[in-house]
Amino acid sequence: MNALTQEQWATLEKYRFHKEWSPAFKGEEASSFLDEQGMKSYLTDRVASIGTDDLKVAASLFMKRYAFIAAMGLMAMTYWNKKLNLKPENLILLDGDKNGLWMPQFYIKDASVTEFTSHEEKVKFIRSIFQGHLDKVIQSLKKTTKLSNLILWENIAVYVFWIYENDDFLLSEGMKKQRDEQFHHLLLDENSQWFGRYHRNPLARYYSGKVNVEGVTEKVRVRKTCCFSYRLENGEQYRCKTCPQTCRVKRT
Repeated sequence: MNALTQEQWATLEKYRFHKEWSPAFKGEEASSFLDEQGMKSYLTDRVASIGTDDLKVAASLFMKRYAFIAAMGLMAMTYWNKKLNLKPENLILLDGDKNGLWMPQFYIKDASVTEFTSHEEKVKFIRSIFQGHLDKVIQSLKKTTKLSNLILWENIAVYVFWIYENDDFLLSEGMKKQRDEQFHHLLLDENSQWFGRYHRNPLARYYSGKVNVEGVTEKVRVRKTCCFSYRLENGEQYRCKTCPQTCRVKRT
């Protein structure tokens, strides 16, 4: 099949991914984020919209939003067996706002899809998302703002973990074992080359057990780094419930 169902598109649109982009919408082609100067120009133009005057804060919030490229690509692969075209030249970002937060929308120019027929195809796709795309954006952000790539990778990791730990995406109970095996392979150090020139898996370092935290009803995985959401204008209301600065782990 070379198309997604209406229900599948509805899921993607819920998370800011759309088809039927028109040049009239304008927006920014994602390929510009692979270039240091293009990234600096983009962030500089949007610091006010993001809600800060600090490029490091803007860079972290940008990656928190941009991380959904990995999340949606892996979700479609894992649960639908569908390959989205998430190459930078096929993605357009349009500015958006949700409840006062900068929330860019993604448009996919070529919205056709293919089905995976082998494990090797999936590995190649995973590498294209991380090694061929997101790691290059991380390096661009790091050069532009001097922000630690530890923060940038954790901003991606939290949404990757969400995709594989969210049973709402399961189409059948039988998918769970396959889903969990795929997640396991995604976190192996021996697969660190999927993500770029890394000796250790850049996602695995953030995968820890969930704990009870004061003021939070369910167990959570406390972040290792701070994403700076609290440094936005009126930022305390946006502070993550897993913030390492404020989480007080309950001792039992």
